[in-house]
Amino acid sequence: MKNFFKPRTLFMIACICLLAVSLVQLGLRLREYTVGESSNDQIEQVFGVADASDALKVTPSSQIASDDSDMDPLIKDALSYFSECDFDALLAVNEEIIGWIVIPGTNISYPICQHEDNQYYLEHTSDRTPSLTGAIFADYRVEAPFEEFNTILYGHRLLNQTMFSALKTYQDKEVWENHPYIYVCTPDTIYVYEIYSAFRGDPDGISYDVGIHTDEKKQTYIDYTLDCAEYDTGIIPTTEDSFLTLSTCTGTGHTQRMIIHSVLRASAEYP
Repeated sequence: MKNFFKPRTLFMIACICLLAVSLVQLGLRLREYTVGESSNDQIEQVFGVADASDALKVTPSSQIASDDSDMDPLIKDALSYFSECDFDALLAVNEEIIGWIVIPGTNISYPICQHEDNQYYLEHTSDRTPSLTGAIFADYRVEAPFEEFNTILYGHRLLNQTMFSALKTYQDKEVWENHPYIYVCTPDTIYVYEIYSAFRGDPDGISYDVGIHTDEKKQTYIDYTLDCAEYDTGIIPTTEDSFLTLSTCTGTGHTQRMIIHSVLRASAEYP
């Protein structure tokens, strides 16, 4: 009996306990992911948006508003994803849904929510189902999303590569070259943004400033986003522009965020 609890035996017991705990945690996380994916699939079917990552499911822009030769080609392309969408059905699921975001060529295609704080949708899906997968949501400090100088959207980076996980791929300039646009649809308006800056940044940096009104502060914001960029896109915004910022975790704790800055290129009334 004296020799039963030898150091080697204790070590093996500890390893088995750690493995058991890890398996339980993995199982719980997989369950959360399943809940989140199911919720997202259901709300995507309710809305009727085309799949951002599958071009075969997208109506060619040549077939959208073909009788309107003056329509901006970027708006036509965006309508390819949103031409058959039902916002009334979407709002019946959750009145806090303010729009939908699509980044063509990625798996980012999600409703955008906004709550009275930045915590709720870290722990709830867009149909208000409790889940650590969360939802894509606008910063609560932005009173008029997509109409102010800087609108900020947040989303988790998940191990199953959903939500805003694809943002990390924009560290590669080739990804930006192939997928530079972000489409946002609200009940009233279609917006098309062009990505011009991508980097790992400070979660307390200027990227997260809102309520920017003076030209001096606007220029400071623009200079910061250009200086921090991991590569040169050749795009230089002006103080007359408006911006969409996307943010997610980097997997390095809370020390950094993956930040994508984009500038508005076109907008139009949603049919």
